[in-house]
Amino acid sequence: MKKLTARYVLLLLFTLGGVVSHAAWAQFVYRGFQIMNKRMKRVEIPFEMHSNLIVVPIKVNDGEQELKFILDTGVRTAILTNDIYVEGIPSPNDRVIHLMGAGKEGQVSAFVSNNISFALPEGVEAEGNAMLVLQEDYLQLDNHLGVRIHGILGYEIFSRFVVEVDYINQKLILHRPEHFKPRRSYREIPMTIEDTKPYITHVQLKVNDSTYVPIKLMVDTGASHSLLLDMGSHEQIKLPEKTLSGYLGRGLSGEIYGYMGRIEALRIDKYELEGIITSFPEDSSMVLPAQARTQHQGNIGGSVLKRFRVVFDYANEKMYLRKNRLFRKDFEYNMSGMELIATGPLLSLLYVAKITDDTPADRADLREGDMIISVNGRRPPELNLGVYSSLVNKRPGKRIRLKILRNGKTLKKSFRLERVL
Repeated sequence: MKKLTARYVLLLLFTLGGVVSHAAWAQFVYRGFQIMNKRMKRVEIPFEMHSNLIVVPIKVNDGEQELKFILDTGVRTAILTNDIYVEGIPSPNDRVIHLMGAGKEGQVSAFVSNNISFALPEGVEAEGNAMLVLQEDYLQLDNHLGVRIHGILGYEIFSRFVVEVDYINQKLILHRPEHFKPRRSYREIPMTIEDTKPYITHVQLKVNDSTYVPIKLMVDTGASHSLLLDMGSHEQIKLPEKTLSGYLGRGLSGEIYGYMGRIEALRIDKYELEGIITSFPEDSSMVLPAQARTQHQGNIGGSVLKRFRVVFDYANEKMYLRKNRLFRKDFEYNMSGMELIATGPLLSLLYVAKITDDTPADRADLREGDMIISVNGRRPPELNLGVYSSLVNKRPGKRIRLKILRNGKTLKKSFRLERVL
């Protein structure tokens, strides 16, 4: 098996459900979202997509500022990633709880704030809810996405509506459950809701030249990757022949390490996807306590989901899929060997965060800590992490020209992209 040392960033948002005792969660109050106009059967809400994640606008506690929250099927209750975003939250009387998520750094702390109101566009509102407020910005989403992210929203939305995600047009359609009727073009997929999270079993996996293996996966809109598999969950889930090893990304409890490789195929009911780039985290990175784990083999993330129009019907435990124009698009990976992060008040300063050995960026003498002035003539703010990602995922052989700042000197660098997986 060929192993290549990798230091790419793969943003992973892992579920928080089940990492707090049931007694603690039982004290949370769910008043629920509702469409305030009683005559409307559904509403359409535009969203932004960053690194395959759904980002929706929301106002908290009647605030004037519109915040940006990731819509995440893997989160049980709303999360505010930093306590500086909403005045008066947390309050002096809010209690502190301890959470355990993916990563190696152990427990993190959060306040539990109650009686929180939320307002989405198109008159979708909720009152009297609970929200977790992280004591520190453990996830560092702003730096890795290049856009200001204020929080995460999950079960509160999916439990109240039939949620339809149109990735192509970047629209979120919230249906009143009693009025939803699936179109004939949709494929119905049985789904179970366990500990507030969706799982599907009409899934088969093929690694290398093996036979198809039936597995159970969580459907995770809060993960930007394609597919994550737990090697210890099934005897036939093994590493592909060619892998990258090293840093995969960051979870709630710190950094996550493991392997990445292409599996041969994944079947979701009648849909077959080939050559999916898959993450295989080390067991030591997955530090969720045993009682918090549902018996499943991994999760499907946004890089797979965006190839469909997806409908979540929690009440009837069904998911509906219809492939879109991205369905046949190849799964590609950063072909530069260089990962950037965004910093500064406007997130307009781009720096090299990781360089992988023996990759185009490494051979061109790019170094961690270099400041990016321009890439192929584009400068910030026109150049951001999303634009950079699209440039280095396009096609092998494409030339990348950079201007960088290192130790006060402006340098020019160039290389050609090549596939490492």
